Amino acid sequence: MAGGQAVRPQRGRTMRRVLLVLLLPALAGMVASVLARSGAFEHAALRELAPLLAILGMPLLWLWISWGVAYAGGWHDLAKAYPLQGEIPVAHRWRFQSIQMGLSSYRNSIHVAADSRRICFWPMVLFRAGNRPICVPWADITASPAKVLWLPMVRLHFARVPQHDLLIRRSLANKIRASVGDAWPVG
Repeated sequence: MAGGQAVRPQRGRTMRRVLLVLLLPALAGMVASVLARSGAFEHAALRELAPLLAILGMPLLWLWISWGVAYAGGWHDLAKAYPLQGEIPVAHRWRFQSIQMGLSSYRNSIHVAADSRRICFWPMVLFRAGNRPICVPWADITASPAKVLWLPMVRLHFARVPQHDLLIRRSLANKIRASVGDAWPVG
C-alpha cells in the first residue's frame, strides 16, 4: 500500500451481505402472507400445490442458504481472487475439516489439499452451490496463531483479499506444515 497505509476491512460490505441474506426470506414471507390474506389462492388449490411447492422449494432453499453462507462469509470473494487453476493437488489431502470465515462456519464439511506450491479448500458436495474451490499460492498467505474461545486455531491471511481471513484448527495446520515443509508461511 502506498504511504504505509493498512487495508481496512470492508465492514459495510459485510453488513450489506448479512442484510441481504436475512432480508430476502423476510421479503418472500411478507409476499406469501399478503397473497394468503388476499384470498388469491383457495385452500383446495393450495393443498394441490403443496407437494409441488415442497419439491421445488426445499432444493431452492438449500441452494439459497448455501449461496448466502458463501457470500456473507467471504468465500465468494476468495474464490474470485484465487480460483482453481488446473487440478486440486493429490499429494496431501484432509477431508471433512472445519474452518471459519467471517460470519460463516463450515463444520466438518471442507476438504483441504496442499502441496509445495499452494493450498486448496473445497466443500463437500452438499455445499458446493456458491462455494467454488479456492486454491491459494503459499506466497500469498501469512499464518498467525489465534484462539476462538478455548480452541487453538491458526489464522490464514490472504494478500489479494485482506478483508477476509480463514481460521483452521491448529492440529490441521500442524499436519499441513509437516506435509509441505518450508512452503508453510511464516507470519
